[in-house]
Amino acid sequence: MSKMRYILLVAVVALVSVACQRRPIEEQYLRVYLDLEIERNVTNYELQDNEPGLMRVAFFDAITGEYLSHDFVASTGGYIHAPYGDVDMVVYNLEAGDTHVRNYYSWLDMEAYTDEVDEHSRSRFTRYLQSRADTRPSYDDIRVTPGHLFVARERNIHIPQHITEDVFVIHTTAKSVVESWTIDIEGISGIEWVGSVSMMLSGQVGSNFIAANTLMTEPVALYFDVVSAQHRTALLSSRFETFGREKTSGDAALLSVLFTDIQGHPYMYNFDISDQMENNPNQHIVIKSKIAIPKPEVGGGFVPKVDGWDEHQYDINI
Repeated sequence: MSKMRYILLVAVVALVSVACQRRPIEEQYLRVYLDLEIERNVTNYELQDNEPGLMRVAFFDAITGEYLSHDFVASTGGYIHAPYGDVDMVVYNLEAGDTHVRNYYSWLDMEAYTDEVDEHSRSRFTRYLQSRADTRPSYDDIRVTPGHLFVARERNIHIPQHITEDVFVIHTTAKSVVESWTIDIEGISGIEWVGSVSMMLSGQVGSNFIAANTLMTEPVALYFDVVSAQHRTALLSSRFETFGREKTSGDAALLSVLFTDIQGHPYMYNFDISDQMENNPNQHIVIKSKIAIPKPEVGGGFVPKVDGWDEHQYDINI
């Protein structure tokens, strides 16, 4: 009986030792490294240290275009799960301001876009434009400006099923699909009476199909505000982001500038900047104008004003 027990014990130990035998890992997804570079030289935009953040890496069959898998990696790169075979790859950051990505399981339809403006912002412009004869077609679709989306694309990568080297490395560089432009409007008088400034620019690209690297062919208008700190001098400066100038429709790049004085009175000015958005590597627009904002009439409305702060001390009974 004891001999039989000994034989069984030896058999169990032998089976366990075989089951626990160390074998080389052959799964390719544990041995693929994405060497990711970020193109940081963006005109009129300074990339912050925490940008672009977490990146999504998506793989598609290079022949059929079928979605295969995806993983996430830091903007500095790292080890990723990847399918073997001939694949196409697209990489983009998950957080990019007001830029969203949809249809991310389709190579051809993966689209970066921005939402339409809220109804309040739309109505501020459209009620002054409805009677104009030169209203742009893109005013029917008014969007918020995009944030910088960094995209890398690689086609026909062959990832072997059995990697013989220590690691299979994919090298790629992600570049922004968004442009940053600056605007200077000179020759403004009465700017001290201005309470706020908003701008709308027609004839712009509405979305970017980031994997296929194609642009939307219907023009949109972009809405953006000028922060108060930028319009307290005679020179009005601002900046906007865009997927680019839409060139197939023939729609002009018309910049509509809406000044609202401190009593809420609107003043609209329009400038055709189509020529300045062509062959302009500095992406800087200069407008020489003769804008005059009149002084509001006294008593015409509530004009808030804050004087210098005085310090007072009080005892509070608790």
